[in-house]
Amino acid sequence: MMIPIRVWRPHWIVAALFMGAISFTLVSAQTVLIDFGNDASYRGLSVPNPDSNGKYWNSLRTGVFYQNLVDAQNAPTTIDFGFSTPVATDSYNGPAGPTSSDTLMYDVQFTDIDPVALGEMGGAPEAAFDYVAGPDMPGNNQVRFEIQQLDPAKKYDLTFFGSHKFSIDDTTIYSVYTDNTYTTSIGTASLNVQTPGSPWLHNRDTVATISNLSPQANNILYVQFIGVNGSLGYLNELRIVGNVVALPGDYNVDGKVNAADYVVWRNDPALHGGNPAGYNLWRANFGAGSAAGLGNGAAVPEPATAVLMFAAVIGCWACGRMR
Repeated sequence: MMIPIRVWRPHWIVAALFMGAISFTLVSAQTVLIDFGNDASYRGLSVPNPDSNGKYWNSLRTGVFYQNLVDAQNAPTTIDFGFSTPVATDSYNGPAGPTSSDTLMYDVQFTDIDPVALGEMGGAPEAAFDYVAGPDMPGNNQVRFEIQQLDPAKKYDLTFFGSHKFSIDDTTIYSVYTDNTYTTSIGTASLNVQTPGSPWLHNRDTVATISNLSPQANNILYVQFIGVNGSLGYLNELRIVGNVVALPGDYNVDGKVNAADYVVWRNDPALHGGNPAGYNLWRANFGAGSAAGLGNGAAVPEPATAVLMFAAVIGCWACGRMR
């Protein structure tokens, strides 16, 4: 005859396990990857999606206004893209060296980049292979484009990869402006597209980033690039990252300050403003972002009360699991 054995699990162990099982998915930044050049552009190639990192690209050619670009997970976005100046596309003397329109599928294997150093932007040789540049007109080599339909609640990071050899200017300057007059800059970055003093060595592992950009007039970012001395500038790839701006006290970054943020704070007060400062910040902003907290007019629990309530729930759950 088998005698059933009653197993008792200490409540604190169950509570610890339960707490460990709680996880909150942070709202991930939205990433859009742009490859300048595609199968329909001059000496260009499209990225075969997904790339070796499992990411999806938008392969663009000039003369087309693109709407609803897809993000790196292949989900459509609201973001639109278009050039506002003359611009040329090519792959010759890019990371693959001399290329021919008759042998592009063969030439792409010679694309010399460091995919590890480039990370998310290094997963597709076809993306680095081709580029856009100015029209090669004296005094008028700037390339301008607009990134439209951006979310005014987000901050954006723009990362540029430019690579070319035997360029007149070693360095390309990338700038972002407030409007389509391109007179007031809000951010600038420079990048050596080739090694200074060694023009036969193209850039293979370095990017330039302009961070924390708010959408400007009409929720647009107005971008320009040009060689540092006014000659051609080069752009092979662009990454657009839209970051959610967390509300004060929104510790799980879901756009709301509610009870879930208290649990995040309680699990690690030091990481979320300290004790009681982090709690006070959460309490002062409770309900921001939505009415999904404890309800309008509801009292915000004090730390000790909330912990006791949480422990009581866990204790009841643990008792019910005794067998």
